[in-house]
Amino acid sequence: MSFADYAAFTIHDVKNRLALLAGRAESTGDRVMLREALDAAGQLTALLACYKAEQGWLGAEIDVGHPDELVDELIGDFRQFSPIAVRQEGRAGDGLFFFDTSLIRLVLAQALHNALRHAQQEVRVSVAADSQWLTFVIADDGPGYPAELLASAGSSEPRPLHGDGTGLGIYLAHRVAALHVHDGLCGSVSLGNASGACFTLRLPR
Repeated sequence: MSFADYAAFTIHDVKNRLALLAGRAESTGDRVMLREALDAAGQLTALLACYKAEQGWLGAEIDVGHPDELVDELIGDFRQFSPIAVRQEGRAGDGLFFFDTSLIRLVLAQALHNALRHAQQEVRVSVAADSQWLTFVIADDGPGYPAELLASAGSSEPRPLHGDGTGLGIYLAHRVAALHVHDGLCGSVSLGNASGACFTLRLPR
């Protein structure tokens, strides 16, 4: 077994242990411990997904998705644990949308986690749709993305995020977006600064 394979199995094992820890924290009402356990488990999930992407094992299970429900659930989950306000803006509305709900949830959760780490007072989450695209936007009122990250936003390699992260969330987002292809259109991720950091995920309808 290679070191990479061993690391992947270890990540899976640690994720299971964190899930047990989160369950205990929830049963005792320890919200801080619960938040930390869930955040750590989310980071390991993203790391494992990146490993699968590197090995060519990451695939998308495209099916009918419900973007408004997905955003509602994510915001509800994060509001329980964060002192930063999370505000929803815009809805996709009625219509058929096709995407891998699990992968898109993972990507958005990573982006929302990053936004909450760097926001000063609030994070805004929006979803919108037109005839061709489904668009998710997560924006904060923090210092914004550093110039070096914006310059390498399309890179295939993980880059440090705000100097204290791994950049795996952005890397994974690009990989997941690229798995969503329809009618000649391909999903994409873009980063920008507008009164804070702005993460945009676009998926073809």
